[in-house]
Amino acid sequence: MGTNIKEDFLQSKEYVVKTEEFEDLSEAMSDGNCKKQIEDSLLADPDNCGMCGGLLVVPRMLHCLHVFCEECLDKKLVTDGGDASSINASIICPTCCHSTLVGTKLLAALPLDVTKTNISDVSNSVTLHCTSCTAKEVAKSRCSTCHNLLCNNCDTAHHFMRCFESHKVVALDDMRKDGAKITVHKPLECDFHRGENIIYNCTTCNMTACGECVKTEHKGHKCEGILDSETRVRQEIESLLSKSKIKIEQLAKASSNLDSNLEELAHQRSSARDLINESYQSYKAVLEKCRDEILEELNKLYHERELKIMKETDELGKTINNMEDACKYTSRLLENGTIPEMMYLRKVVASRLIALNSKSPKFEKNYLVEFKSDLEKFGFVIKNNFGRFVTESDIVVKNTPTILPDLPPLNINGVTNPVPALITNGCNGPPVANSSPISLPTSLQSSIDSDIGNSLQTLMAQSPPIPHVNSNALQGFSSIAEYNLQQLATLAETNNSAATSPTATFNIADLLTNDTAYKNLASLAKLGLNAADTVPNGNNILARSTSSASINLTNNLINGFGGVSTSTSPLLSTPDDIIADPLTNIIPPTGTTNPPSIPRSNKVSPMQIRCKFGQLGPSKGQFNSPHGFCLGLEEDIIVADTNNHRIQVFEKTGTFKFQFGIPGKDEGQLWYPRKVAIMRNTGKYVVCDRGNERSRMQIFTKNGHFLKKIAIRYIDIVAGLAVTAHSEIVAVDSVSPTIFIIGESGDLHRWFDCSDYMREPSDIAIHGKEFYVCDFKGHNVVVFRDDGQFLRRIGCENLTNFPNGIDISDAGDILIGDSHGNRFHVAVFSRDGSLISEFECPYVKVSRCCGLKITSEGYVVTLAKNNHHVLVLNTLYIL
Repeated sequence: MGTNIKEDFLQSKEYVVKTEEFEDLSEAMSDGNCKKQIEDSLLADPDNCGMCGGLLVVPRMLHCLHVFCEECLDKKLVTDGGDASSINASIICPTCCHSTLVGTKLLAALPLDVTKTNISDVSNSVTLHCTSCTAKEVAKSRCSTCHNLLCNNCDTAHHFMRCFESHKVVALDDMRKDGAKITVHKPLECDFHRGENIIYNCTTCNMTACGECVKTEHKGHKCEGILDSETRVRQEIESLLSKSKIKIEQLAKASSNLDSNLEELAHQRSSARDLINESYQSYKAVLEKCRDEILEELNKLYHERELKIMKETDELGKTINNMEDACKYTSRLLENGTIPEMMYLRKVVASRLIALNSKSPKFEKNYLVEFKSDLEKFGFVIKNNFGRFVTESDIVVKNTPTILPDLPPLNINGVTNPVPALITNGCNGPPVANSSPISLPTSLQSSIDSDIGNSLQTLMAQSPPIPHVNSNALQGFSSIAEYNLQQLATLAETNNSAATSPTATFNIADLLTNDTAYKNLASLAKLGLNAADTVPNGNNILARSTSSASINLTNNLINGFGGVSTSTSPLLSTPDDIIADPLTNIIPPTGTTNPPSIPRSNKVSPMQIRCKFGQLGPSKGQFNSPHGFCLGLEEDIIVADTNNHRIQVFEKTGTFKFQFGIPGKDEGQLWYPRKVAIMRNTGKYVVCDRGNERSRMQIFTKNGHFLKKIAIRYIDIVAGLAVTAHSEIVAVDSVSPTIFIIGESGDLHRWFDCSDYMREPSDIAIHGKEFYVCDFKGHNVVVFRDDGQFLRRIGCENLTNFPNGIDISDAGDILIGDSHGNRFHVAVFSRDGSLISEFECPYVKVSRCCGLKITSEGYVVTLAKNNHHVLVLNTLYIL
């Protein structure tokens, strides 16, 4: 039987076509992944052998229900089984690795896949005869259940006889209209009696049999016709199939849970790594404080003993000098004096020598200042108190979740029984939830707070008394005039008789005597001027106090005199930051490109260059097309050096501090970083680069150590990046104008589409609950509320052409920068969109400035991308 089937398959046209298709597929897949792709394609096609790739020839079925060619299995049997005649001969399935025992019968022990060997395609036959009866009449329909062609009588029987009530009959004409393939199954022949069809089912042996088998091998067994067993056997198989499908669903759910567990495990590892780094930094700070205290104690011990030794040295020197003088005189007396003279002076000389010899100074024999430490003990204590890991084995759970369907599966992200990420306070300490980074120890924090408090008390004690000013004096004034430090000094001169001298000075008390100067007291507060500071009357720049205590004290003084806004910059407008903006609910019609024309002042004030640093190159302090920057906690300038694949940090003076990042697409590496922002509460850096996607977001510590990656596949190109006061990361997509608000954990909190209001975003700034987004091609700034509601537009064409940078002072002044025409131009607006002033730097040509930031002194910082340098421009005082 097997030989005839093989010859039929080899001679069939369909086999040749299938073989040619496989050869073409093999030739087309010639790259490194071709083998895997071929295997997948073969397994996906049930008509192909998963071993040779050709059409199945004499298909044999393994116990795992995978079907292969008989010849392929024979080769596999010899290769894997060694002695093919062994009683333990077996075949390992190349698909699932299940072992099928064949024994001495070898391949004859494997059943043929008769669903493939006994089927015939008769779609193209002109006349089809009934295969269900012996009348050989023309067939009119086909039974999809018993796979027989039915004549008119058999069709009627299938429709009305109870034994065929579950059979599905389809008319041949309908099948031809639908283009369905018409197939018939040849009768199944017995493997032992050639020419005999299988028509019985032996329930004793649970196998099929022919008429001869029933008379011989199955004589006396309980046998029944196949048709009589059909309903029962079909129900059994369908029941098993249904249970198997349910099992697959349960296992698929368990697999999904395992995937979630794997993802959560990666998140826990990232959180633990973040916590370990934070712990290290905190412990390092404690260790550094201990070092400083020990060094201070060492200096104290040294100076104490140094003074003693110096005192003893001085005393010893005096004693030696006295004795030398006494000895010299005595020697001269003995050499030059007469006997009467010697006798006359003998008593005095002897008394002095006796006194000097009897009163020799006493000294410490040895001084000892030695530092001892036990490194082994210290290492043991650190190792046992640094922290430890808590795993699922440390948590007692009554119902341990498994992947079995009868037990609740493991669940992460909303499923039951999650395993929390925990740490401990030491070797024996209780576990604490991994919810936030470790802060400084209480003792160290208390020490720092105490130092600041002491500084404040000292400063207040040294400050001269401030005269009382009525807070109502600040009410009603419209805006603060444009003052520089020289003008403030001049105002003080008009009310200070001592100001006639070119070198005369004034202090805050002097300024308070003038109403206009008093209104500008807030500007001095922004510059950190305390009550003890003085300013010369010349053109010198106001000295900025570096004491944080003095700044806090000055701000407190200003708040005490009428509540003037304590902006971090001297850009001041009417203090409407404490008054509701009446224009926030006014929304222009949808589709409006620009707001109404804005009255423009003829005066464009020049900006002086305070600092310019950077040039093209890969070295420290050099850049290659930097695309973005931000200001750090201490107002350091952090630059995303795009084509050099790094972040560089500078002081405001341009002095290089440090850099981090190496080129690469892996986590912790940088690949064309475009934007950088800082989290004000922790000092962490948020960096957007490409990675393996068009956009990737990574978080680093304030020292540049990698913490975690945030997947942002939904963003094409990040045009603007900012962080809210609640540490939410706000990113703007320039390709499809959209604002995304992302948590520090990486979760997407919300997003809203801006494409109806702008063409191409280029930068973003945040002030309170308002988002200010530069529209590069719309020549304005669009303001949204943090929930996505459109509020207003600021700027217009010819005033804010191609804006590419924006920042907002604490007082609410909006600075919009552009470099249209190769000059850096800044337009300053109030919150309602009114133009306040314009500034321009005429001293340098720039190409495509990226970003704008204002420092606490009012210096304006921008990044000239194509010029590869950073510009820091002079202080602005806004009318």
